[in-house]
Amino acid sequence: MMYKVRNERNYITGLGIHSCLGEDIPSFAKALRDGKCGLYHDTYREKIGYQSCLCGAVPQVSFKYTDRLSRAQRQCFSLPTYYALSAVRQALEEAKVSDDFLKEHHVSLIVSNDSTADAMMDIGTTMQRTNDTRCLGAGAVFRSLNSTASMNLASLLGIHGLSLTVSAACAGGGHAICLAQMLLNSHQTEMVIVVGAQEAGPSSMQSFDALGVFATDAVRPFDKHRSGLAPSGGAACIILESEYFYHMRKEEEDMKHTPLARLSGYGFSTNGLQSPCTPLASYESVSMVQAIDNALLDEGDIDVILAHATGTPTGDEAEATAIKDSFTLCPHVVATKGMTGHECWMAGVSQAVQATLMIKHGFLPGCVGTDDNAFPDMKLVMKTMKYAPHNILCNSFGFGGTNASFVISKAI
Repeated sequence: MMYKVRNERNYITGLGIHSCLGEDIPSFAKALRDGKCGLYHDTYREKIGYQSCLCGAVPQVSFKYTDRLSRAQRQCFSLPTYYALSAVRQALEEAKVSDDFLKEHHVSLIVSNDSTADAMMDIGTTMQRTNDTRCLGAGAVFRSLNSTASMNLASLLGIHGLSLTVSAACAGGGHAICLAQMLLNSHQTEMVIVVGAQEAGPSSMQSFDALGVFATDAVRPFDKHRSGLAPSGGAACIILESEYFYHMRKEEEDMKHTPLARLSGYGFSTNGLQSPCTPLASYESVSMVQAIDNALLDEGDIDVILAHATGTPTGDEAEATAIKDSFTLCPHVVATKGMTGHECWMAGVSQAVQATLMIKHGFLPGCVGTDDNAFPDMKLVMKTMKYAPHNILCNSFGFGGTNASFVISKAI
């Protein structure tokens, strides 16, 4: 049974990104609008037995975000943590949140993070070479745990609220956002820093490549000739705070700031009784409809869907069917993974950043890589267009049949 439950007004007040499309918000927004592709062919992957070497070109993290780290902190940081640090620092700066503020208030941190494969490979290599755990160093355990990003960032930033890692496959970022909304609505925290972090090096994607789901030349979301996804990574961050706390902070600090957007609703579901890699349109539809209901909206109020659309034959077909089943009239559908690649555990938070930028700047990015829409009933945005969206429904679906959807709306 579905309920329409009253949601609090929770604002998005800061954004951060570190991705193959840009290592800050201005460059990322421009790349989205210009239809830039951040994918490249990594020939090293070919040498080590990959079926496909197409992947995201994620840049190194700028020195300005790492120069204040101590030697001990560096020993504990894994690659996803460095990515997350870059995105978080950007978002906090935009939200006008200082380090002192974090230490003095009940701020929470929720991170969607996949693996720490590079750190684990380093541990294995060191043990094979030395046969002595003392050679691993004290920081090895903190680099290699799945919660590496949340624990290290919580320590670095002085977090005093909830701090945890969500691991829910490629729906993880969406679920992190859903949990943040629940937490704020419980009035048990004042602000939530939501992060999606994803390593995408050869070590972390070997088993994924073994499934044969990677594209070899280009990612083509919803295209008749789509052949697979391209792995990518980095980190994305949004700052979420309740309307009450935001206005109190604004008044107390005499802060000149305007909220960027609003997280107005969320939904989730699990397929169940299916193979872990088999999507199910009926339960993807449940997630979408629940998000719309939770936002106290009708289907006609959604003017844009930011699709999961990784470019796989089965996944895209299931989502297209779910969209058709959920809407009487299809809204504009945006698919960006032909540009970003599939950012996996980071993807949901990256979508929240993208949706907020679309609302802020009044545009919808085109579907790069797609020439022949396989689903003509779906209103797929093929080329970048000027448009002022009010409510954007975002989808994040993952292995195990876990589904998350959420609605990003104009702040006012």
